[in-house]
Amino acid sequence: MSVLDKFTIIDLVKTRSTSVATLTGNHLKFNNKTAVELNFAPYVQILINPKEKQFAIRACKSGDPNAVPFSKPKEVQKHAIRITCFAVNDMIRKMGDLSSDENQNWNVPGIYFAAEQAIVYDLNTVYKPVAKG
Repeated sequence: MSVLDKFTIIDLVKTRSTSVATLTGNHLKFNNKTAVELNFAPYVQILINPKEKQFAIRACKSGDPNAVPFSKPKEVQKHAIRITCFAVNDMIRKMGDLSSDENQNWNVPGIYFAAEQAIVYDLNTVYKPVAKG
């Protein structure tokens, strides 16, 4: 019996992320920690996996297909990142069987994949934001 038998190896390929995506109105918002995890990527691509009810963002270059402006440089990026695209928001809401009511907000925690420079959001883990007050 080894002293390490009760331990498990940390999976360095995927790690729990501090990134949270929020579906709000016609916007897809990402907290500041998302920019940090993606090394302040100026552009991302948005991907979907309807079968697993997941969407993802990954860092890309401005000339890549469907590149979306994302983060400002580290010294400038101070606030949440907002992507305004009705089609993306609507597709994600439908994929997750979420209310299409624009007044209904949803948070989705992410899982960071360093090797891919991507964050995956599983709509099976969605929750309503807690009101601050």
